[in-house]
Amino acid sequence: MLAGGLTLVVFVVGLLVVPESNDSAFALVTEGWLTGLANKGGLAFALQMCLVLVTGHALALSPTVQRAVVWMSRLVRGPRSASALVALVSCGFALVHWGLGAIVGAFLARDIARHAEKSVFTVHYACLGAAAYSGFALWHGGFSGSAPLKVAEGAHSLIGVLPLSQTLLSPLNLVVSGGLLLLVPALYIAMTPRAATAPATAPAPATAPAPATAPAPATATAPATAPATATVTATASALAKWLTRLAAIAALAIVAWTIRTGRTGLDINTVNLVFLFVGLFFWAEPAGYMAAVADGARAAGAIVIQFPLYFGILGIMKASGLIVLISDAIIGLAGTTLFPLVAFLSAGLVNFAIPSGGGQWAVQADILLQAGQKLGVDPATTVMAFSYGDAWTNLLQPFWALPLLGIMGLRAKDIIGYTAIIFVAMGLYVGTVLIVVG
Repeated sequence: MLAGGLTLVVFVVGLLVVPESNDSAFALVTEGWLTGLANKGGLAFALQMCLVLVTGHALALSPTVQRAVVWMSRLVRGPRSASALVALVSCGFALVHWGLGAIVGAFLARDIARHAEKSVFTVHYACLGAAAYSGFALWHGGFSGSAPLKVAEGAHSLIGVLPLSQTLLSPLNLVVSGGLLLLVPALYIAMTPRAATAPATAPAPATAPAPATAPAPATATAPATAPATATVTATASALAKWLTRLAAIAALAIVAWTIRTGRTGLDINTVNLVFLFVGLFFWAEPAGYMAAVADGARAAGAIVIQFPLYFGILGIMKASGLIVLISDAIIGLAGTTLFPLVAFLSAGLVNFAIPSGGGQWAVQADILLQAGQKLGVDPATTVMAFSYGDAWTNLLQPFWALPLLGIMGLRAKDIIGYTAIIFVAMGLYVGTVLIVVG
């Protein structure tokens, strides 16, 4: 496991660089690791990330969203419009919630392929899969971005509280995310052949249709009171759905009121509450909603195990002095102008070892913020440069593509050629913006 291997590497490096102390280096580093593992803030952050995952997953599976997917799939008239629509929907939904982007994109791509089989055009299925995954290039600049939401939640020891107006709603993020929202679909239009070919193994329908000749039961004679009973049941079910939706609306109204009156801020906890109640509204059936949440919770196991390990790594780095050493090295490498670019590149590199935006922020936050502070760089710029770097190398890191690949029946190697081109284009675009605007 990457987190365990990284822990061992950082532990050994920490032993080598630990400053002189009355305690032994081993005792100092071990104490730092244990302190990090038991960090209350880290454990709370892990739960917050789990909620981000399951609420987005449940919302994507809601009947309302699924009907919208079917409707959108019928808008496609050719292979290029198919790729562009999937990319646009995936990127747009990823800016709303990262869990929605890839899952909705995967369902849309799969439904478009099924629709195309009955139409006069064919699609390039692997290209659609890549387009569905490309929303992960934008997610950290959206409203479920771990780093911007975390610094908006509580005062950081170095920078205090950074409201979303300085990060997600800043001119820098509007330029970067808005530009990518246009650039990515345009690139997929260019990459899709006009005469696209459907895959040899076209996706099967989600549910097998019943046999056309299935006979009805010979003794299917309903009691005389059956129609009345069915009507009462249907009425009760409809009433329960409306009561559920009213409860969800009331809860959302309360959340909006607390934000408007300043009782709470727009942070990661608030975002989780919003998506929790939006999902309940769209499902309107508590039992179905809970089943969808439970389905998403199965994917949260990695977060539950990995996040304490990441905070253990952070504890080692603090105790050994590695944070100061790495921060000073970054300062020596980059001046004020180039620091946002260096932060972007470093976040992209670390993402290969820590494929989790929240876990990566836990490890890199103090390093980058300390370096940026010494160089006089706006901390909001540092946060967003990190966010873009973490999202950037998701295009080459297939960790978060696994659910999408499972839905579509693809392999990572089927989509990596397309996402690699998006990776190059995004690196050039975001790097330029960070130098010019950041």
